Amino acid sequence: MANLLYDSLKVSMIKKLLFFVIVLGVFFRLYHLSSVPPSLSLDEVSIGYNAYSILGTGADEYGTRFPLLLRAYDDFRPALYVYLVVPFVKFFGLNALSVRLPSVILSIVTLVAVFYLVRELIPEVSLKKKRISGEIIALISTFLLAISPWHIYLSRLGHEVNAGFAFFIFGLLFLLKKKIYLATPFIMLAFISYQTEKIFIPLFFTALIIIYWRDFVPYWKKLVLSFIIGVIVLAPFITQSFSEEGLLRFRGTNIFTANEERFFASAKKLMVAKNFNNLLDQVLYNRRIVALDIVGEAYFSHFNPYWLFQNSGGEKHKVPFLGLLYIWELPFIILGSLVLCFFINKKTRLLLIAWMLLAPLSSSITTEAPHAMRSLVFLPTFQILTALGLYGVYAMIRNSFFQKAFMVSLGAIIIVSINSLFINYFSVFPKTQSASFQYALHQAIRYTLKNESQYSKIVFSNQNNLYQSYMFYLFESKYDPFLYQKQGGTKSGGFAETHAFGKYEFRPVNFKKEPINKGMLYIMNSIETLENQPKLKTFKNLDGTEAINLLTN
Repeated sequence: MANLLYDSLKVSMIKKLLFFVIVLGVFFRLYHLSSVPPSLSLDEVSIGYNAYSILGTGADEYGTRFPLLLRAYDDFRPALYVYLVVPFVKFFGLNALSVRLPSVILSIVTLVAVFYLVRELIPEVSLKKKRISGEIIALISTFLLAISPWHIYLSRLGHEVNAGFAFFIFGLLFLLKKKIYLATPFIMLAFISYQTEKIFIPLFFTALIIIYWRDFVPYWKKLVLSFIIGVIVLAPFITQSFSEEGLLRFRGTNIFTANEERFFASAKKLMVAKNFNNLLDQVLYNRRIVALDIVGEAYFSHFNPYWLFQNSGGEKHKVPFLGLLYIWELPFIILGSLVLCFFINKKTRLLLIAWMLLAPLSSSITTEAPHAMRSLVFLPTFQILTALGLYGVYAMIRNSFFQKAFMVSLGAIIIVSINSLFINYFSVFPKTQSASFQYALHQAIRYTLKNESQYSKIVFSNQNNLYQSYMFYLFESKYDPFLYQKQGGTKSGGFAETHAFGKYEFRPVNFKKEPINKGMLYIMNSIETLENQPKLKTFKNLDGTEAINLLTN
């Protein structure tokens, strides 16, 4: 009876702590959501306006009805997140909250799913005769994800990456629980949510089936049926992904195109090697070996401790002065890896190792590696290892005084880390990175909309701080999608393309050849403005740097 009462109290305490963790996660993901990041990014305004257009007309900015791929800036990315945004635009209007809220909601429910996922993977751990329930490891892992700078940063962006990650976690959870028919739709949703998942999902779940094949033998009929249904449902998406348009983004971002000079240099060295009959150099400078070397460098860069735990300043998708992971997690991740290898059941061990090895693959064949957004599927493996490492330290400390000292010290470090995260994300981040969210452009457009009746023509530059300014204008003005499509819609959203509708033009401007006529308003980058030109108004980024000038005659 006493043991039953103790277990009941323990379960009750776990639930209360989990509730606290989720509340903390909700706070960090919802607090000042509309203003931090300081303005909507290039991708977010595209997602928002296209959701608005589909809601009103059933077609995107190009006039394509209910697209499977969002053409966006001739980028051709998965369109699922756009459809998730549609009901929020319906109820809350076209604004930052509507674009970001679906991502935030998905990230919050992911925290809950991660708790049950870790509990499923690690029912219990026993080390130094100290047995601990898997619920404790699950709770710690969920807490670490709730305060993760990596997850918080990407959760608050209105972007498809978080949808893909959330659906993957739910698909994995239900599959491990043998809820095959529940897992299948989530796995399919993950596959069509984000480009990374198109490579990661097939490889990961193939590995899972191989590792757990004995457990799935009784369910083979359900698995086969689910696979057949998945292939049929996903066929249109797969076809479009491998179409000429669907491959455009890969052609533009693949690592091989970005390293053409390296291939050219190796080809020259290969010719020399052949002339001198140097067999070793002929192997080393073979195009396939060079390609493998390039991908290998990109792949292993994702395990670089400096990238994971530090921030040199202004790095993409990182909170200022913080790495993707907290520096204090490093020793526990190392120890947790040892606990995983020697004290966790074989299937879980193999699955987590496969997970970590497969997570950076998609990012490794694209530019800008290592890439935090494209490798988000790493999570929550690092948090699980940290949780195992924390348990490992606690289990090895036998003296109760030192156990308490360890817990107090750890608590103090975590409180300092949370405080640092709060300050650096909500105060420092908006000021230091507002330029990357084109903050000044949003302000310039809002001013222009209030005063547009005073001008016969309004011309926006379309480069630097004003890159793709046409889409920012469509979003901020809530431009009628029926009218926009009637006027021709978007012809091309490619780099430096010109756009014109109504009295608005979005194009390059050269003031040495083009005088400012009376009644015209020009919205220009500060660096494009001539020294002798009087400025109507100047817009700055939040760090005080001058970004955009308004000029008129």
